Amino acid sequence: MEPFTIEEYRQTYLSDNRLNELYQVKLFKIFVPKVYQGLELSLGDGMIELMRIAEVQGGLGWTLNLGAGANWFSGFFNNEAAVEIFSPDQAVIAGSGFTSGNFSKVENGFLIDGSWSRCTGAKHATFFSLNAKSEKGEVKTFVLPRHQVELADEKWQIFGLRNTSSYAINIQKETIPDRYRFTINTIQNPHAYLVHKVPFETFARLCMSASFVGIVKCFYNKCINHPVNQASLKFCEENLLPIIEKASGECLVWSEKITQSIKKDQFKTKEALKMQKALGGNNVKLYDKVQQLALKAGLPIVEEDTLVHWAYRDVLTAVQHYMVKP
Repeated sequence: MEPFTIEEYRQTYLSDNRLNELYQVKLFKIFVPKVYQGLELSLGDGMIELMRIAEVQGGLGWTLNLGAGANWFSGFFNNEAAVEIFSPDQAVIAGSGFTSGNFSKVENGFLIDGSWSRCTGAKHATFFSLNAKSEKGEVKTFVLPRHQVELADEKWQIFGLRNTSSYAINIQKETIPDRYRFTINTIQNPHAYLVHKVPFETFARLCMSASFVGIVKCFYNKCINHPVNQASLKFCEENLLPIIEKASGECLVWSEKITQSIKKDQFKTKEALKMQKALGGNNVKLYDKVQQLALKAGLPIVEEDTLVHWAYRDVLTAVQHYMVKP
């Protein structure tokens, strides 16, 4: 993949060319069953791809992370809905974790109304996922096709990861069929595979950590390829790189541990908490080393005409996601 330009870092979306590079090799379908034209990768192989793409460019990696993570929902729809939602070549779900809209039951479906913020990948999404609440306070999760969703006028104003196409969405009393409701971690079709049995928070934390490691590696590469002084170059090689290698290795180790425990039906909450502490701890160490490096790198870190600056912004933004932290 060609190196990203500063202009691409500044954009509020990914170009069609960049997206097509992901579509062509089905990367948004890392965790989609093969019967729906997905790659059906294992948890560990999926982490490798998330780290690899985030190393190319932070916003690209984050967009893939959120899109592939939402497409993981493919295991939680009945076959009819899954074929419709996930089989198209450019199928991508964007969504919001907030419960900020309303639903009511109607004949053969649901009526959805409200607004949701921070939907990464909104500009290219084919479906949107969201949580909505009934008058009685019951929360359910739904997807809606793109034509029933209106993007807000303004993109989310954010310091880094700018080209992730993160918009708020509005839905004005749209009716959807029953098959568009789903429950995370409730498998609904025979084509779901082992990765769909991983509890959502464990799965999401692994994906977030893998993506964050890749984003830090992207920053490291910019510092190595455009060294501003010997002190920063030495710090990269002696202090930052070892933590990157340790963190990436532990993402894969934990992916295998979780996979084996799920296979043996021995997964326990304490194992997930131990993973959260380990991966989150590595992420904090990475952030600390990046900040130490920033002090040594000098003015190029804060000058907007350097790639190092924009890669640094991505690190500072990604670390704020609560699933990156311990």
